[in-house]
Amino acid sequence: MGKRKPVTARTIAAVASEIAGHPLDDERAAAYAMAYEPILRAMEALRAMSLKNVEPAVLFRPVTGGNSDD
Repeated sequence: MGKRKPVTARTIAAVASEIAGHPLDDERAAAYAMAYEPILRAMEALRAMSLKNVEPAVLFRPVTGGNSDD
């Protein structure tokens, strides 16, 4: 995967208008860009981690009946 460019207000406005058919004003597009960019950086950090043999922290074990001791 190549190097990602930061999300800009211009990109958000273009996607909203051209793809979703919902134009945004500059202020709202800038707010969305500021919200999305940290999320995307966090996703990149997770992808960079070596998690091949790591089990999830929470395991789901279904319980039969209404008593958790079943």
